[in-house]
Amino acid sequence: MRTAVIYARFSCSKQREASIDDQLRECRAYAARQGWEVVAEYSDYAMSGRTDARPEFQRMIANAGESDYVLVYMLDRFSRDPFDAPLYKHELAKSGVQLVSATESIPDSPEGIIYEKLLEGLAACESRKTAVRVKRGMEGNALQCKYNGDPVFGYGVDPDTRRYVVDEGEAAFVREAFQRRLDGEAANSIAADFAARGVTSSRGKPCGGHMVSNILRNERYTGVYIWGDVRVEGGMPALVDRETFDAVQRAPRARRDVERWRDYPLAGKAICGGCGSTCQGSSANGKGGRYDYYRCSRHCGERAMRADLLEDALVGAVRGLLSDRSEALRVAREVERCRKGDDVERKRDDLLRVRRQAETDLDNLMAAIKAGMHHPAMQSEIEDAQRRSERATRDLALLDAESAFDAEDFADFLQWGTTLDDATILDAFVGQVIVFDDCAVATLNYDDEKDEPVRVAIDAERVRGGSLWWTTRAQPRTPRVEIVCG
Repeated sequence: MRTAVIYARFSCSKQREASIDDQLRECRAYAARQGWEVVAEYSDYAMSGRTDARPEFQRMIANAGESDYVLVYMLDRFSRDPFDAPLYKHELAKSGVQLVSATESIPDSPEGIIYEKLLEGLAACESRKTAVRVKRGMEGNALQCKYNGDPVFGYGVDPDTRRYVVDEGEAAFVREAFQRRLDGEAANSIAADFAARGVTSSRGKPCGGHMVSNILRNERYTGVYIWGDVRVEGGMPALVDRETFDAVQRAPRARRDVERWRDYPLAGKAICGGCGSTCQGSSANGKGGRYDYYRCSRHCGERAMRADLLEDALVGAVRGLLSDRSEALRVAREVERCRKGDDVERKRDDLLRVRRQAETDLDNLMAAIKAGMHHPAMQSEIEDAQRRSERATRDLALLDAESAFDAEDFADFLQWGTTLDDATILDAFVGQVIVFDDCAVATLNYDDEKDEPVRVAIDAERVRGGSLWWTTRAQPRTPRVEIVCG
């Protein structure tokens, strides 16, 4: 009798139509029709076909020769890489093993070779086109002024048209902020009042000066839809008129509370390389206007670093990392691992246990009735078991929906997501940054493939034509930490 091993794979939680169980069932049925004995099954969960770094896949290749065939649901389950597919097929062939698709009929002829190569090429092409389609789809949405995952305070989203609509509750605060700013009130003062009245950001944080400043600078409130390079006048409802918006942009900054006009996302994260103290945000007026700093508050006297130079350099470094697809995917995998933690698995196990018990109780009750042991209380017991089973099934579906996560989609968001503004980048990714006279070293909030912290080094010579971010009246101290910037 001929023998076969089955290989199954899915790359994300959205692939319900070709999940592991479905693939295995189809392959077993195909093997049975062919009269083959299935001697082993290999399954990789949430693993992309664009890489060969799949544990079960590599174990299957290493065991080549234990069967006559490797059976897959479709050829793209074996590999989506145009180079890996023929390489590993050759490895199998050297051991006398043939790759077979359970759902794609490939004739055993020269034409069949062409057809098979075409399927492999289509799988690889489809994989590479996915990221392009995501971005193109978002651009298509933007041209129609549709919501693109970019929440704007003051607006909701129409579920039918997917376009912005006015949220009157939030819109009232937007109009109030513009009027109070025209009256000369500082953004931070407005924010403090809004926070006391329960206004929060899209992330659920109390309203702050940065949020109000963004509102006052956001041209969308005049009715202009903006996404990337797409700009559509009248593309969304206006909350303030153009004259009011322009007047606010020209309004002089309020004298009171000027020190806290802006938020300092690196406050407490920035470390002085001279003495090791943390740096806090501050501002001062100079000949060229107002300047913002992170000031070393303990041992370095008047030593302070330019906030804009440091923040811009760090944001650029992080965005540069995320432009690498493999790096974006690594971050996405870390997020996925956190979302699918032990709590979710414990809840799922508990719900499955409840459902199994309910179904067992129901089976026992039905068996008792068939055996003639019916009594009036059994009907209510049957209804109770049915309710417990249905409730557990519903709760399982909700749990799966809440914990569903697609690492590929999230990597696309990290690379092209419109809500990833500079402040979000700094808040989410930067854990600490040590700043020296000629360079800065930042430690990010995730680990590399070796479970080591990810660090980026920024040379001050590459920042704004060689400008240094430190200003000082005193002689800088020698850094106590020695590093090499590369």
